[in-house]
Amino acid sequence: MNVLVFNAGSSSLKFKLIRMPEEQELLRGIAERVGETRGRARICCTGPGGTAHECIQACSGHAEALAMALAAIDEAFRASTGGPAPIELVGHRVVHGRDIFTGPTRVDDRAMAQLASIQELAPLHLPPALDVLRACRQRMPDLPQVACFDTTFYCNMPARSYRYAVPREWYDRYGVRRFGFHGLSHHYVTQAAADLLGIPFGELNLISAHLGNGASITAFSRGRPVDTSMGFTPLEGLIMGTRAGYLDPAVLLYLQRRTDLTLAQLVDLLNNESGLKAIGGCGRDLRTIMAARAEGDPDAALAVEMYVHTLRKYIGAYHFAISGARALVFTGGIGENAREVRRLVLAGWDELGLILDPEANHRTVDGRSGFISAPHSKVKVLVIPTDEERMIARQSYQLVV
Repeated sequence: MNVLVFNAGSSSLKFKLIRMPEEQELLRGIAERVGETRGRARICCTGPGGTAHECIQACSGHAEALAMALAAIDEAFRASTGGPAPIELVGHRVVHGRDIFTGPTRVDDRAMAQLASIQELAPLHLPPALDVLRACRQRMPDLPQVACFDTTFYCNMPARSYRYAVPREWYDRYGVRRFGFHGLSHHYVTQAAADLLGIPFGELNLISAHLGNGASITAFSRGRPVDTSMGFTPLEGLIMGTRAGYLDPAVLLYLQRRTDLTLAQLVDLLNNESGLKAIGGCGRDLRTIMAARAEGDPDAALAVEMYVHTLRKYIGAYHFAISGARALVFTGGIGENAREVRRLVLAGWDELGLILDPEANHRTVDGRSGFISAPHSKVKVLVIPTDEERMIARQSYQLVV
């Protein structure tokens, strides 16, 4: 069965066509700069046989990006095989499912209405995903559509981790709890880590760090997620590209009283104008910040220092919370490629059994997977490129067969 997977970001749309159960990737692509008022969207698609197609055109939003993606997919297959793309099932990444969706779900009118009702919990990600879902249902009405959620991976997380110490009514009536995010990524890399380590998944004690523009850390004990850094929304936890991460909530009330900003405006600033972007002063991209740091920029240096410090706090806390991790995994764009960040995070931890191999750390970038810890390191450190689309294909296929 051929599964077409869509992964909608706030201004992008990634897609892959994967043959299941073999997990053979037939095609991949991405539409970038979706909906941006300046410039035009760029869509790249690599089809069967490695044939690449590129298109640059105006794109008003994710529904139009989907149309561009489907046209590129069709063109790629017709150029290679002479026929249309053999799509039999469509899987979608959806960031937030609240406590409504506890596993992969076939998308129908009821599911669409439920998703629409919780958009405020992930305002950067749920609206684009819904746009893509609506467009897919219109354009491919005879194909089953499956939604796969980042939050469902944490459904069995213990109450000691997902509950907040707030009035009980907030939880019982309004569902205020920690949900966790990046679940599809954490699930994929932990399964891959178990294979590389030669440890049954059910015996795995591991810390997984998904580091990209959004970032989260998850702790696993015996193959089960037992704690994670993101909470009710993707705003909590680590310092991120534009998100503040952990923050005393009283700051919002303090600023609301002393500025003309509303609570909604303050939360928007925490989501879009904070994090590395706010501290470094040269944008949200860590590569730019690292370059400025190397040139002696003190703000960039502070941004890196704060970023690394927060990562070390979470890794250290989770290491002890699970009575000693056997492995630490780096994934995501930063985790997979930022050698210097990995070096700084692991510096001085020899006594804890985390010992970096500098040469392995240097070469393990650009899609390479492998160990970056020294052979005698008690805690193994791995870099594993994530593949959320492959995990979505797995879950979608397992649901319908």
